[in-house]
Amino acid sequence: MKIPAAYQPGYRKALAVDIEAAKNYISHTMVGDPVMEAVVADLEPLPQKQVHKFIQAGMEQDPDGLKDAPESLRDFFTSGITDPDWLDYDAFGPGIRAFQRNPGQILTGFVGGVLTDGFGTLISKSFVERGRIFDSGVRRLRQNKRHQLEIFLPGGLQRFSDGWKLSVRIRFIHAQVRHMLMRDTDWDVDTFGVPISAATWAMPRPVSLRAPSIIPGRLRCATPKRNAPVSMPCGDTQVS
Repeated sequence: MKIPAAYQPGYRKALAVDIEAAKNYISHTMVGDPVMEAVVADLEPLPQKQVHKFIQAGMEQDPDGLKDAPESLRDFFTSGITDPDWLDYDAFGPGIRAFQRNPGQILTGFVGGVLTDGFGTLISKSFVERGRIFDSGVRRLRQNKRHQLEIFLPGGLQRFSDGWKLSVRIRFIHAQVRHMLMRDTDWDVDTFGVPISAATWAMPRPVSLRAPSIIPGRLRCATPKRNAPVSMPCGDTQVS
């Protein structure tokens, strides 16, 4: 298994904590999104306005709007999006209910545990390379919070829901950024792995849910007593 050089010190530490999780994470630092990368490559010669129209047609299940789109994009929307056998939408219920009871804490955890802390790690490199943190950081934060809200609504990740559509758009954007970084910069895959790797974009959700208990100095799971009871983990205790 190839281990990017920049990850090796942290990987050795992670192995001492959870061997399986460490190996799983590090293996995905070399994985992008082959399906979407092929779509982005086919869309690259087209005007951006036309690309947006094709994507919108796919989102809205408009076959006439997609008829002149590249085959890879048509295939993606017609047959390329299938649920894996292990996916159980009913299993999302507890997470959805937890979010609805504690949206402030989870969103704060997302900002503090994923965006603030995350951008202090190697995750930030692909965004720094393109100036995205500094040039459009506030707008990105708003977009990320909107996405977080939509996917935690009941049915938010069902196909063609708003949460699903935002997720697909983010997948397009990540593939575009990955394509541009690999094409236009001196990105060193041996050192940093694939830009916006599968490891990078799979990590934020569980971290944002766990963040209220791992940033005690900043959050302390501090829900005022006058608010409705919550049941978020807080260090070694449970707030309820």
